[in-house]
Order: sequence, then C-alpha cells, then structure tokens
Amino acid sequence: MSIEFLNLFLYPILTLIILISVLGYGNFFNNVFSLNKIELELKNIIFIQGLVFVGFFFIFINFFIPISNFISLLTILLGALLYFFFIYKKKIKRNEVIFILSVLVFSIIYSFYAGFNDDFNYHYETIKNYKNKDLFEILHHRRVSYNSHWLFLTSIFSVSFFTSTLFILSSLFFSISIYDFFNLSRRAIRNKEYYLSITSFLILIFFLGVLNQLKDLGTDIPGVIISIYIIIIIFNHLLDKKTESINDIFLIILLLSLFAFIIKISNVLIFLFLFFLLFKIKYNKINYRWFFLICLIPVPWFFQNYVISSCIIWPITITCISNTDLAISEIYLIESFAKGDQNTSIDLNNLSWIKLWLTNHSSKMLETYFIYFIILIIPFIYVFFKKRNNKIFIIKYLKDKYLGINYKFFILIILFCNLIWFFFAPAYRFGVFYNLFFIIILLLPLWLFMVENNYQFILKYSKTVLIVIFIYFIFENITRLDWYMKRYDVWPPISKGELLERKNI
Repeated sequence: MSIEFLNLFLYPILTLIILISVLGYGNFFNNVFSLNKIELELKNIIFIQGLVFVGFFFIFINFFIPISNFISLLTILLGALLYFFFIYKKKIKRNEVIFILSVLVFSIIYSFYAGFNDDFNYHYETIKNYKNKDLFEILHHRRVSYNSHWLFLTSIFSVSFFTSTLFILSSLFFSISIYDFFNLSRRAIRNKEYYLSITSFLILIFFLGVLNQLKDLGTDIPGVIISIYIIIIIFNHLLDKKTESINDIFLIILLLSLFAFIIKISNVLIFLFLFFLLFKIKYNKINYRWFFLICLIPVPWFFQNYVISSCIIWPITITCISNTDLAISEIYLIESFAKGDQNTSIDLNNLSWIKLWLTNHSSKMLETYFIYFIILIIPFIYVFFKKRNNKIFIIKYLKDKYLGINYKFFILIILFCNLIWFFFAPAYRFGVFYNLFFIIILLLPLWLFMVENNYQFILKYSKTVLIVIFIYFIFENITRLDWYMKRYDVWPPISKGELLERKNI
C-alpha cells in the first residue's frame, strides 16, 4: 500500500484524532487553571488552551531533542486519551458528538486537496527544522527567523510520512471558528444579544465568502481568528452588558493576546483592547498569581527567537543583540514591499509611496472587501429609502448608538490600528483583522437598527445571504479539486521531504 494512498485513506481519521487530542489538552489546561470563566460556550477557547499548553512545554523539549515523528505520535495519542478521560467524567453529550462530526466534515471539505499558499516553501523549511533538529542546531535565516509559533505547533501535530497532516491544524482551527460563529449568532439573536449576534454573523460571512480556501490562511489568519475571539468576548461583556467578572475576562484575554502575538507579531495592536479593559478593572481583585503565570507564556518563545536569530523578536531591531544590520535591512524590505514596491527600492521617508500602493494593492483590497461591504450595506439602503418619512428617527437612533462611551472607544482604537497599519505595513495580510473590524464597527449600528426595527426582513435577508455564501464556499472548494489535479500528480505535493514543482498550464 503506497504512502500516497495512506495519506488519502487515513486523512479523516488523523483529522479526528488530532482534533480530540488538542481538545484533550485544552480540557486538561482548563481544569487545572480554570481560566475559561466567560459565559460564552466557545469551543475554540478550549482548543486554543490546548495549543498554548502543548506549545509552551514543547519549546523546552526542543532545547534538547527534535520534535520527531515518534514524539508527535506520542503527543497526539496522549491528548486523545486525555479527551476520553474528561468526556468519560462528564459523560458524552449529544451536542459534543454534533460538534465533533460538524468540525470533522467541514475541516475535510476545507482542506482536502488544498493548495499551498505562496509562503509555504519557507514555512515548510521551518517545520522540518523543528522535526529534525534541536533548537541549538537551527541556523539563522531571514525567513526561518520569523518563527511563527503556529509553525512550531504544526511541527508538533504533524507526522512527516503522513504529509497531509501539515494541513490539519489550520483547517481544524478555521472549522471550529465557523462552528462557533454560527452557533453564537443563532443563540445570541434568540437571547436578543444583538451586538454579539450581528458581529458573529458578519464574521461568519467574511470567513465563508473571503477566507474560503486553506491556502489563504498561512500564519496570518490564525492570529486574526484569535484577535476576533478577543473582540467577541469584549463585546459580550461591555456592549451586551453581561454580569461575568471583568477580572476573569481580563486574564483570558491576556492569554489570547499573548498567543496571537507569538503567532504573528503584526497582531501586537490587539493589546490596545487589553489596555482599554484595564480602565474598567478593580486592581485589587485581579488574580496576580495567574497574571504573572500567563505573562510567562511568551518567555520560552523569546528565548527560541534569540537562539535562532540573536533577536528576541526578529526583525525588531531594538530587540537584537547581534544581526542588527540584517534586521534593519529586513524591516526595510518588509515595509517597502508592503507599500507596493516589488523591487524594494523606494524612499520610505516621505508619502510618495501612497501612489505606488494604490497602484499595486488597491485592486487586492477592493477584491477582498468591496463585495463584502456591499452585501452588508444593501439591507440598510433598502430600509432607509423605504422609510424615508422616518429619516430623522433613523439618524437620531444611529447618533445615539455611535456616541455611546464604549462604542466611541472601540471606534477610536480600531481607527488608530488601521492608521498604524496603513503608514507602516499596509499589505493586505498584515491588516485583515484591523480592516475587517473597522468595517464591522462602522456598520454595527446600522445592523442594530435593522434588527430592532425590521427584524423579520433582516432575518430573511441574513438567512438568504448565509445560504448563498455557503453554497459559494462549497463550490469554491469543489472546483479546487480540478485546479489541483491539473497542477500536481499527488496529494500533498511532497516527495521525500521536498515540495514538488507545480505544472505550468
């Protein structure tokens, strides 16, 4: 039996085992530390806690030995056993079975015969480094040194001779998000938690309609997903006015923020929302023991970076002990490329790059956000002109919603994030979270008005949009099979540890 056939045959089984393995570690982490005290039933919070737990300890293991296939298989098996232990204690519930089956099916649809993103060639080299070398054997390279923690986690939950496992972690993370956003939107609208239901729905539409192929994820979108969960939790407490302890919320958001940062440093601005929460916290009620323990999470990652690149955070120059000139050069290359210069030769000291950015990046931004924005604005245009006699009422309603103190803070923070993104690294992939939430936060009062005043219309419109976009999602992932077959002979296109060249068509 060939390894190619085994990859195809075992892929659903391996996906299921890795799913329950990560959840097993997540349940263990949550039972020990009891951090998940938020009211929302978000499956990905448990999944993330499992990844945090495994990633933290395996960095120490990698100090001494590579993350070999044996270690990966042992880790996956142990996590699966932990899952069944906690399920046995709680007794299996119907909702848990539905969740596992839903995520499993969706994940396979999303990732089966998936293509590689443009960065996968050096992402794969990073993964192979961790699987074949201990930390001190890994040599500095400008691409390897970026060291996204997501790639380290992928090396833990992948097995070299089952190359299809390289897809599983990202596809599961995305699929659990779809499950969470769908259920959250449905449950919240039933409970009249409109901020939460609308936000979840708008995110769901973006994920299904825009991020509908696995190759789009890379190392950027996992951090985006975590940042979205942070906003969801904050919205639930501050805008829908939940009674859960903001001190407990602060700790879980601190955990998520640090995790998003070590996955991709471009997520650093998410800490602004954390600082916003600080103004609302009674400092004497913070559990400082857990606070300092959570703050230790990125420490081994910092050390990992230092060993590889001589920088605590590559390529942030101020954090470099040596390789400073290389870091300065790398920062220039990133900023120049992000601002639209394919040859990386422009002067970044003035604003002349804006014209170049409009030429080279505006089409991508329009392609990504224009149709999404139109879909979200159409129902309000319909309602506005249908109720033209009530325009004063509509304007007053929107003014009240926009001027709420918490809402004003959200607008200011996300606007600031977008300005930082635009003037320093305005590439699409660095700004997905900031751009998306700028659109959502601007349109949220419009959708609130429609839900509160035209409930049946907006419910029917939302269901129609969701069905159409889900069909589009399925269509995109089915037609991908034909695209793949024309370009590669095997799946995944890896042979003897090397990526296969794509056929030119």
